[in-house]
Amino acid sequence: MGLKSPFAEVPRRLWERLVTASSIKTSQNWADISKIQLQNLVDQLTKATFYAKGKSTFKEEFVTAGGVDLREINFKRFESRLHKNLFFVGEVLNIDGVTGGFNFQNAWTGSWIVAKSLAED
Repeated sequence: MGLKSPFAEVPRRLWERLVTASSIKTSQNWADISKIQLQNLVDQLTKATFYAKGKSTFKEEFVTAGGVDLREINFKRFESRLHKNLFFVGEVLNIDGVTGGFNFQNAWTGSWIVAKSLAED
């Protein structure tokens, strides 16, 4: 793929889908991207909607391991230490656990803490 992600944290498969959805050929170079294509990519990065169709037998539903570095999170609010009013919960955090109960509980608890924090603001 010629157009490499400038974001090391974005998984390759996700990046390829975002680029393709932006009407950019994966063989293009950054210098050859039009303003319209770049705006399409910005829209994909900020407004894209993804739908799950279930899970496969080959664990393809797991997009990535890792995520936002836990040192960047204030866990009293699940708020970014780098950007005020930016909150992270669930699979987007760099918390790896056995699929199922642990991940669900992590997402539900984090979401509850964020909701409580927002209600208090």
